[in-house]
Amino acid sequence: MKSKESEYRELFLVEAKDNIEQLDKLFVDLEKDHNHQTAISEIFRITHTLKGNAMGLGIDAVADLAHVMEDVMISVKSKRLAMNDALFKLLFRANDKLGDLVTAIETGEKVSFLGIKTSLAIFLKNELGKDEEEGAAPDPESEVDEDETAEESERDGGTSNQISFSDVIQIPVKKMDDLLSEVGQLIIERDRLIAFSNELGLKSSEFDRLQRISSNLQYSIMNARMVQVGFLFNKFHRVLRDAASIEGKKASLVLKGSDTEIDRNILKLISDSLVHLVRNAVSHGIESEAERKKANKPLEGQVTLDARYERDRVVIIVKDDGGGIDHEVIRRKIVEKGLATPEMVKMMSKDEVLSYIFESGFSNAAKVNELSGRGVGMDVVKKAVESIGGQVKLETEVGKGATIYLHVPASLALKGSLLFEIDKQEYALALSYTEAVVSIPKREINKISGGLMGTFQDEAISIIFLKDIIKMKSLSEISSKGALHRSFLDAGNDSVFQVVIVSYAGNITGLVVDKVLQQKEIIEKPLTKPIDRTKLLSGTTILGNGNVCPVIDVAVVTDLIHKQSLQTQLEQK
Repeated sequence: MKSKESEYRELFLVEAKDNIEQLDKLFVDLEKDHNHQTAISEIFRITHTLKGNAMGLGIDAVADLAHVMEDVMISVKSKRLAMNDALFKLLFRANDKLGDLVTAIETGEKVSFLGIKTSLAIFLKNELGKDEEEGAAPDPESEVDEDETAEESERDGGTSNQISFSDVIQIPVKKMDDLLSEVGQLIIERDRLIAFSNELGLKSSEFDRLQRISSNLQYSIMNARMVQVGFLFNKFHRVLRDAASIEGKKASLVLKGSDTEIDRNILKLISDSLVHLVRNAVSHGIESEAERKKANKPLEGQVTLDARYERDRVVIIVKDDGGGIDHEVIRRKIVEKGLATPEMVKMMSKDEVLSYIFESGFSNAAKVNELSGRGVGMDVVKKAVESIGGQVKLETEVGKGATIYLHVPASLALKGSLLFEIDKQEYALALSYTEAVVSIPKREINKISGGLMGTFQDEAISIIFLKDIIKMKSLSEISSKGALHRSFLDAGNDSVFQVVIVSYAGNITGLVVDKVLQQKEIIEKPLTKPIDRTKLLSGTTILGNGNVCPVIDVAVVTDLIHKQSLQTQLEQK
């Protein structure tokens, strides 16, 4: 894996070479029309950006020369310096030298640039009339380093003896997505061919080479879409600064795990969520200076953005050292907002209470300002993360702060899944939610008024036959008496059920299926109309046998069962 610094340097090289090509064209345009204001503005912008980027990476030679070019353009832009042939000759030479300096970053070749830098600086002084203060200035054309005499003379006419090409090409994201989609179809056809050959009695080993090449192709394209999270994290210094300014608080940003790689599309989809979480950390988390002083904390609060790998997922963490969240306050607000009855709230654990922060319309803002209190908040974060098959978790301690974990897939292209069968139809669910696959005899499952209960690792868990859910015309039927008992009652007393244990939002649930098939990486496609409104499914995939395989949305199922379980416990009391 490349280091963060080497990746930044590689990106700088690509952009710098593109910048230098743009400058060549702009200088030509400006030479034709000295009043070309768009060209003047663009040249100034590019030289300023090039200088800043080079300074940030410690590439002093490029930064120094770009700085002088920027100074010249400032004077041109302010109409203090008139364009003439001598200046254009110097600018073209300077741009050629910039190209040499950028190329030298890759080759390690020593390139002298002080001659053209000095020539430009003296020309600027002469034209601005500053030479009277320091005596007559020498002819700028004579200020050339001895090392520059094997190449500068050739370039005085504004021509270069060779054209350079970058070793890196920039490809629009859509092209990469289209290419990955085509490879996905190739994988499906490969699996179909292997399945068909098995039916004919051919050995699957005959296709080993095809599997290896197609898989390598798929992973190579996926890898090309990966970027370091640091490219997003670095944008949050300004986000935090603005939020702290609005709130009148002091806060600093700490970045960790910036070199963790993730699919660019995932980073794009969760960027707004991260903005909201960082603002939230300042608005709700970090206390005022007076409060922090009273609590013996540093006056400046701290927000940390972190990222790390966890199996086939990336965990992005937003942490603050603020006042934390009091779950008893949230408990009262749940009742005030009519999201649950007082009796139900009393039965909830701390984690269950805190999960309501992510409910639609829930806001814990004490005041309304630009950052909070508008009724749109953490539910948006939850929906965004779950839309890509991720999970959101919250940990908090009063007086110590809060930490939010976004568990998201490393790539949208492939999803590790568990395939299973119900009534001869294949289904899939995200492997990231799966804790285990176990066999449970019917005698170890207890029927309660609203559903079924069993045990897993000595803990009581809700059990549900997915068949009962799938057969419902509407998910609202789940609250009907006996709706979750049908398959259980139909089964013989000696039956042993295959149960997929899933975990979501801190809740463990057992999903009974007819038959567990295999683990498989699938390419999930979004639902199309009119079935896109089906909450139970998150998408579909095509299997090697050509069958359409629906993907069960574990979040929806476990949320339904959890709420039904709470209602059942309340009725029993």
